[in-house]
Amino acid sequence: MKTNRGYMLLEVVLALSIFIVAVVGLLKSLSAGLDANYRQQMHTNTRLNMQSLLDEALALTPNSQVEKFPPDAFHVSYQRETKPEAVKLTDGRELNDIFKVTVTAMDTKRDNKVIAELWTYVSP
Repeated sequence: MKTNRGYMLLEVVLALSIFIVAVVGLLKSLSAGLDANYRQQMHTNTRLNMQSLLDEALALTPNSQVEKFPPDAFHVSYQRETKPEAVKLTDGRELNDIFKVTVTAMDTKRDNKVIAELWTYVSP
């Protein structure tokens, strides 16, 4: 005599709870991976934009000015400042016509908090 036994309710609930815990863990892992990917893309984009603005300033004749650039797709705005700088050598001589070019990246989502700065000296 063979009896058909079905699954007990307790076994089904236990199997479903294990499955749900596994799915939630995978979703959290996926979310963390997507966040890390977004941050990496933002940092790469910011570095490339800053380097591009600095290279552009090096190609132009330096003059004292402040330029602001609108936010990009990652909500990062940029500012390029060129100002004369007094540079003194170790032997006491001064270099004339030296400009400091500073490119600053600011996060517009966080009240224009400075997230990166890149600078160099140029001479006409």
